[in-house]
Amino acid sequence: MRSPAARYIDAINLVAKSWGEQYLREEDEIIVSHLEHHANIVPWQQLAIKNGLRVIPVDDKGQILINEYSRLLSTKTKLVAFTHVSNTLGTVTPAKQMIELAHLAGAKVLLDGAQSVSHLAVDLQALNPDWFVFSGHKIFAPTGIGVLYGQEELLNDTKPWQGGGNMIKDVTFEHTE
Repeated sequence: MRSPAARYIDAINLVAKSWGEQYLREEDEIIVSHLEHHANIVPWQQLAIKNGLRVIPVDDKGQILINEYSRLLSTKTKLVAFTHVSNTLGTVTPAKQMIELAHLAGAKVLLDGAQSVSHLAVDLQALNPDWFVFSGHKIFAPTGIGVLYGQEELLNDTKPWQGGGNMIKDVTFEHTE
């Protein structure tokens, strides 16, 4: 039986397997925080076998060390994936600042909203992550539903992870659009 968060986990893996496989190269780095749920660690660890995985440290109170985070960012950083609110400590990360810093370094950002979406007013326009994911059961949706929000340009430029169904415009044996 799949967990209530199965589709949320699928959303993170979809970004890792589609965008990550398509755009990340061997010398590129991925950054995650020390606050992550395993759902937002394992897909990046699997992808980081080829790429570097760096971890943002936290202080003794579970707060992101923003200066250390800034030092981790470099031209090699292509993706930052972190939680908006920690599922174990309840730490609210400085998401807007972290996203802005990542974008200044040229990195894309996946923000895990599984804990924030039901407890905070989440303004994706103001936060401006490239992707935002959460589990539907956190907002009382049926079990097994998850959400992947993505910037339209990124979604359009990413090859599909799976094929078939209503995502296909035209199919011939020579070409599929």
